[in-house]
Amino acid sequence: MEIYADVIFFVNFIFSYVLLYILGKFVNTVKIKKLRLAVAAVIGGISSAIIFCIEMPMWISYVLRCVAMFLMITTAYFEKRKNILNQMLWFVMLGGIMMFVMIILVSLTGKTIGMAINNGIVYFDINSKVFAVSLGISCIMMIFVVKMFKNRKNKKYYILNVTHNDRTITVSALFDSGNLLKEPITGKCVSILEWEAAKELFDTEIEFSDIENYIEDMKLWAVPFNSLGNSSDVLFAFLADEINIPEENKTIDKTFIGLYGSRLSNNEEYHALINAGLL
Repeated sequence: MEIYADVIFFVNFIFSYVLLYILGKFVNTVKIKKLRLAVAAVIGGISSAIIFCIEMPMWISYVLRCVAMFLMITTAYFEKRKNILNQMLWFVMLGGIMMFVMIILVSLTGKTIGMAINNGIVYFDINSKVFAVSLGISCIMMIFVVKMFKNRKNKKYYILNVTHNDRTITVSALFDSGNLLKEPITGKCVSILEWEAAKELFDTEIEFSDIENYIEDMKLWAVPFNSLGNSSDVLFAFLADEINIPEENKTIDKTFIGLYGSRLSNNEEYHALINAGLL
C-alpha cells in the first residue's frame, strides 16, 4: 500500500477541523471563528504527517501529539485556555469516537480496509464516498454523545424532605434551573411536588382531578404561571411548614410547594422540582 504525506495531511486536516468544530460548538458552546479553526486544523494536518512519516521513539510521538493538540485547541479557542486539560480530554474522546465509528462503518461495507498505523497516527486507504459517509455518521454520533453527557451532567439531584401538617415525606428531587416561579402576593418561591407523594402530607386518598373541591380544607393557594405553549394557567400550591435539603445542609421555613398531577420523570428518577431561587 502506497502512503502519501499530502493525503495524510489532507485527511487529518479534515479530522482536526471537524473535531475542533464540534468541540467549540457543542462542548464549549462558543462562537466559531473559522479562520482560527482552519489554522488550528493545518497544525493538526502538518503535525500528523510529520509524526507518521518520521521514525521516532513512541514516547516522543506521544509528546509531539500532546503538544500539537495543545496548539490546536489554544489556537482555535484561546479564550478557553484555562480549561485546556478538559478541552484536551474532550478532543481525545471525540477522536476516539470518530475513529471507532469509521472503522466499524468501513468494515460493514465488506471491503478490505487499507490501514497503516505509525507512531499512533492512523492512515486509511478508502474511497472518497465511503470516507464522506463515515465522517458524516461519526459526526452525528459525536454530537449525540456530547449532548447526552452534558444533559446528564447538568442534572443535579437531591434528597428533599418536606414537612407539613406534622408529617414529613422524603423524595428525590431535581434542581430545576428553569423554575423561577413565585407566588405573586408573598413573593415566595414555588417548588413542584407530585400529588402521589404529597398525599401523605394531607393524609388523604382523593384524586388530583377532585382537588379543586378541597381547596379550603387543604388551605391551597392558586398560583398563576405561564408555560411554553400555554399563555397562562393556575397551579395549586400549599405553604409547607418546612423543607430540608441534606446535601446542602439547608432548611427553609414556609415555602410554597405546587402540586402536580402526573409524573415529573418518565423513569421516576425524581418526584419533585426544586425552585432555582432556593439554592
